[in-house]
Amino acid sequence: NRQQRNSWVMIEEDLHTKAAQSVVEGSEVQLSCNVKATESPSIKWLLPDGTKLKAPFKMEDSRFSVLSSGQLIIRSITYADSGVYHCVAQVRGDIDSVSHRVLVQPSVIQPANSEVIKVQKNVGESILLPCSAVAVPDAYLSWILPNSRVLSHLSNSSNGYVLDNGSLLIPASHVSDSGYYRCVAINQQGSDQFAIRVTVNRMVSDRTSKGMKSKKRLGSRTSLGTKVLVIDDDEGSGARETDESLSKKIHLKSHEVSLKQKNDNVSQGHVKKNRK
Repeated sequence: NRQQRNSWVMIEEDLHTKAAQSVVEGSEVQLSCNVKATESPSIKWLLPDGTKLKAPFKMEDSRFSVLSSGQLIIRSITYADSGVYHCVAQVRGDIDSVSHRVLVQPSVIQPANSEVIKVQKNVGESILLPCSAVAVPDAYLSWILPNSRVLSHLSNSSNGYVLDNGSLLIPASHVSDSGYYRCVAINQQGSDQFAIRVTVNRMVSDRTSKGMKSKKRLGSRTSLGTKVLVIDDDEGSGARETDESLSKKIHLKSHEVSLKQKNDNVSQGHVKKNRK
């Protein structure tokens, strides 16, 4: 009895632990379950469909495996794998658990033009795409790139960075960076996302004409409620040509991805469910 009272188990979570994450269909996903205990613990995973897997687990005909350390690995993840995964660790007299929510996204999207924000850049220019989320509990932000790679503040690359405020920064663009960029916000209660269509043009001589086309596209209304503010450039010099002195500065206001229902109060913790 004294040994039971002194036995304990704990699942550690650190800054790299993802309680919720967005992944791309067909990729490999790893969910951590870092267990500390006074004795050898029993570690089990409860899958969204109710299946229970005890560590260690590995079968040739299964896409799921569990390492002796407690880590769950899902190979070639599918839409049906979306849901909440529970890791449960137990010793005599004590038990602990942790949950991971996984949202599986398609590798390629073709949204309607009316639902997409459009941005045009020239080769070599930087791309800054804003995204912020309002959610209780806090949401995890990630960006899905045109090549299906997922970036977050925990998994940046040399070509792109997710800043602390959720914005995606590509310092020097290439033609191959053209395509749909998706910002996905997810927490344990729900998720939301929006897409931006980026076109990177090769350098051309008539940059003024191309810039005007870009501004026209950015100024179009979208169903996402994103606002584009066009401000007169008061810094123009009278010595410039007329079309240059009338040029505009385009400021794309941060698009907030709201996980709360329209009539809910965020402070009360109401968050909308997944949209089917």
